[in-house]
Amino acid sequence: MGYLSKDDSLRRQYKIKRNIGRGAFGHVKLARHRLTDILVAIKTTENLQERLRIIRAEMAALKFLKHPYILEIFQIITTPDYTHIITEYAPGGSLAKVIRKGGRLQEKEAQRLFGQLVSAIRYCHDNDIIHRDLKPQNILLDREGNIKVADFGLAKRSKPGTVLQGRCGTSTFNAPELLLGEVYDGKKADVWSLGVVLYCMTTGHHPFKGSNSKDTTGDIIRGSYEVPSSVSGQLENLLHQMLTVAPEKRPTIEDIEQHPWVMRCDVNIPDDSYPDPDVINLMANHGFSANAIRESIHNETYDELMGTYLIIKRNLYKDLELHYNTSGKPAVSEATPSTSPAPRLTRGSNLKSLEEALSRYFSGGPVTTVSVFSRDIAPDVGRLESRALRSTPAACLSNLGWACSSPPAASWW
Repeated sequence: MGYLSKDDSLRRQYKIKRNIGRGAFGHVKLARHRLTDILVAIKTTENLQERLRIIRAEMAALKFLKHPYILEIFQIITTPDYTHIITEYAPGGSLAKVIRKGGRLQEKEAQRLFGQLVSAIRYCHDNDIIHRDLKPQNILLDREGNIKVADFGLAKRSKPGTVLQGRCGTSTFNAPELLLGEVYDGKKADVWSLGVVLYCMTTGHHPFKGSNSKDTTGDIIRGSYEVPSSVSGQLENLLHQMLTVAPEKRPTIEDIEQHPWVMRCDVNIPDDSYPDPDVINLMANHGFSANAIRESIHNETYDELMGTYLIIKRNLYKDLELHYNTSGKPAVSEATPSTSPAPRLTRGSNLKSLEEALSRYFSGGPVTTVSVFSRDIAPDVGRLESRALRSTPAACLSNLGWACSSPPAASWW
């Protein structure tokens, strides 16, 4: 984790655009990575003593978990007062927002999304990581409408055979054993929360709806809820299994994955053992030290070098649509995608587009600009703001003042 000598490092690297979320422990802003013009999300939490465990748990979980349906971390910036966690941007918003605006999901769509969610949580459980705060607000959707599990601030490592204790998360998504103050199996508690999420997805409302919090708690402890007639028989069977009060009778995430209603997702977990040579060459061509990049990745510093590498790597494989504009203004407005069909471009084309963006950033930018419109890449490369870094990437490295410590220890979980 990098400790910065300058508090303006965040705004030097990122152009903050607007608030996109707020929670109990911090807020999330949409920002643009100045070097590549790619949109990211920045979660900012104040470094209060009572929040340090939450900050460290989230950093440790996101660093460790590499799965296509889990939010990807790019960089960590820590100042004396705040910790900023920079991640990929999920423009589809939260599952809670989708349900609130459109009501219950069609069962086919719910199957697709829930299959992705089960895949992500099974990956967590296979690695002995318990989320402990699964709810629609913490499940995001990317531009393609795929799941991105987020908010790992309450995550906990739990080896097989061990139990957890103490309530945490949102009470209306807590398993009965948590509300009763009992020690609990974290993985079985996650399964209960997933059952509540699935109910919300497929009915449009919460299964436990007491007239007050005491009645709601009583309904959860008794497992008292109704299933609408619109729910299919297989889905109803799955809900009843997941919302089983007795944790020893509740299915595991592996059992759920085998249920006939669940759409199984076979995913490829990325192998990051070796840095991508195309990304390193691209950065090296613009003055970055290839050895410094490799060292940053190897040590998992999540500093500016590694953050830039991960942002470029994440977007290198995306389909791009190029818009050439000589007016110095964006060719595509940020809110309105182009109506012309996007050509399917090769990885080499994506690399070329990013390289052009970097060239303009470091050269000062001629009148002719290249605007890149992609699902996650912003449309206006030409308006990159550089401030003190306009001249050379060497400044980007010499003024950092990093002092890197070891990655978060497992004890923080």
